[in-house]
Amino acid sequence: MPASQATEEVAAPLPRIVSGYLSDYTSLVPGLIVVALLLVWAVHDGGYDADTWYWGALVMLGLLTAITVGRGVRSVRISRSGQVALLAFALYVAWSYLSISWAQSPGDALEGSNRALLYLLVFANMLMLPWTARSALIALLTFVIGVGVIALVLLVRLASADNVASLVIGGRLAAPTGYFNSTAALFTIEALTAIVLASRRELPGLLRGVLIGLACAGLQLSVIVQSRGWLFTLPLVALVVIVLVPDRLRVAAAAVIPVAATVGPIHRLLHVYQAGASEATLNHAAALAGHSALLLCGMAIVAATLIAWGESLLPARPPNPARRRLLGIVVVAATVAAVAVGGAAATHRHPVRFVVRQWDGFSHTQTASTGSHFTDVGSGRYDFWRVALDAFLAHPIGGLGQDNFDDYYMPRRRTSEEPAWTHSLELRLLAHTGLVGFVLFFTFLVAAIAAALRGRRHPTSEFARWVGAAALVPLIVWVIHGSVDWFWEIPALSGPALGFLAMAGALARPQVPALQGEDVRSTLRAHRALRRGALPVGGLAVLAAVVVLGFPYLSVREVSEASNLRARDPAQALSDLSTAADLNPLSSDPGRLGGTIALSTGDYANAQARFDQSIKREPGGWYAWLGAGLAASGLGERSVARHDYEVAASINKQEPVIRLALARIGTARPLSPTAALDQLSAELES
Repeated sequence: MPASQATEEVAAPLPRIVSGYLSDYTSLVPGLIVVALLLVWAVHDGGYDADTWYWGALVMLGLLTAITVGRGVRSVRISRSGQVALLAFALYVAWSYLSISWAQSPGDALEGSNRALLYLLVFANMLMLPWTARSALIALLTFVIGVGVIALVLLVRLASADNVASLVIGGRLAAPTGYFNSTAALFTIEALTAIVLASRRELPGLLRGVLIGLACAGLQLSVIVQSRGWLFTLPLVALVVIVLVPDRLRVAAAAVIPVAATVGPIHRLLHVYQAGASEATLNHAAALAGHSALLLCGMAIVAATLIAWGESLLPARPPNPARRRLLGIVVVAATVAAVAVGGAAATHRHPVRFVVRQWDGFSHTQTASTGSHFTDVGSGRYDFWRVALDAFLAHPIGGLGQDNFDDYYMPRRRTSEEPAWTHSLELRLLAHTGLVGFVLFFTFLVAAIAAALRGRRHPTSEFARWVGAAALVPLIVWVIHGSVDWFWEIPALSGPALGFLAMAGALARPQVPALQGEDVRSTLRAHRALRRGALPVGGLAVLAAVVVLGFPYLSVREVSEASNLRARDPAQALSDLSTAADLNPLSSDPGRLGGTIALSTGDYANAQARFDQSIKREPGGWYAWLGAGLAASGLGERSVARHDYEVAASINKQEPVIRLALARIGTARPLSPTAALDQLSAELES
């Protein structure tokens, strides 16, 4: 599509724009289903819970099947780089499933592999669709506006002091993903993508104004989160975005209003953390921050809309490549200078001393609480990364097995934390799936990015280049910020990053020339042969995916239902957990929860059997060994109980309940299961 034609279509009246987008239904309808799922995940704790993303994976599997059958194999056009990316990702997922065979916890490896399959399905769905610049734009707008509306709702709730304590934990915003850093990343993705989209004069003025207002809301909420990982990676993220996008000067200009609207009330946004000590002060600080933020968002919408309308009255100048390159260099240089000045200001003109202090706190896991979480020091990541690197060196080829880091970390930790994840995308790949998994996923990323950037070398239109660049913003945040955090496990972040990456690759695919004569006949014969071979293979693959996703999902649902029933109907809960254990013979969760319920009801023989089942499926889980020991103690089997306690202590040396149980096992008053469960519950609540 020529650039002039794209500009003409986007600048058309709104009814004509809508009708134009609807004409791209073959990509828009399935694409919007994917986007809708991403938004559902965003408001449901980031899609982190298995009973949320499992059904999403089944939806993605059904959608991929419908796309393949509906369009037919012949009509699917994927670039060579896209094919390499899809193959490398599929091989990574296959390797992940293979890691079940050597994982210490096969159930965790299966769940992690199924999550990887989910991301493969999201990527494949978006890659196979016949995206146009118009349909890709509406998909991006839907996602950005959807997340922006979530941001506005949160600001309204903060301003009205509506159950603020459920949104803000320890003075920091956790909603909607439930994890501070992923919330900051989600709203940063929304804000930066909105700014890139709002920079184009072809969009309607009111829409551009709304996008700027939503970007303000996203940045303001990111500040309230007070994520240090966000603060330190944001300059690099901004720099990569500004280098990647076309018309850097326009993007930088579009960012002025959101940045100003965030810097203006910065003291009120930061004060939410300082006031988090009591509910009354928290509500007051949140109301002040919310009111200021909403007011500035409204002002930003009005100002940006007026500017956009004013710009539309001016004649568009023909592009000057030399001037554009010069302005681009100026913008990049100004961005670097702004980052340097901001860094100097933030460190009180002593950046080296600041970095040394942060590194000392980071490596020694100390926390010095101040008036802002941004200036606190201390983190467990140094220890997480130390053990993750040790895991890779100990198992360099295949790693520990997908999602098997937690059991490896526990007996080797030097912190009091019990992380399930490595808090780094790169170390996750190395520790979980070894060098083979790392190379496969790195190959996927390189090929997928190459496919997405093809439009820069062989542009179909300036409009398509711009949409493709905007689609890469989620990936930039996901990779850079995710290098120091655990974002892979959050579908609300991994989904947009990988899904829109695929969309950018499909958008930049080369145009296939029309075939004629004998070429048509030979191509049809080849397609018929491919279809005859692909149909049975594809059918078997779909059936295998249904089984590998469906039965674990049913098991997860049974565990979730049993968790809800454990207090009012423990017998039914135990029955549901028996079903869950049968549905997923690798998972240790049903046995662990069932043993806990049986312990609380005094059914020690049943508890012992269920904890033994959990131990067989996950020998490295300290809680199941403790539970088995408590059950054995309740049955009077003190030697068995002592052995189980000693194994639990060898895994988790810091748990006080284990030490207490060991100390009292030889006395007249051994630790009772009820007292142990009460103390563990108190530890979780503290």
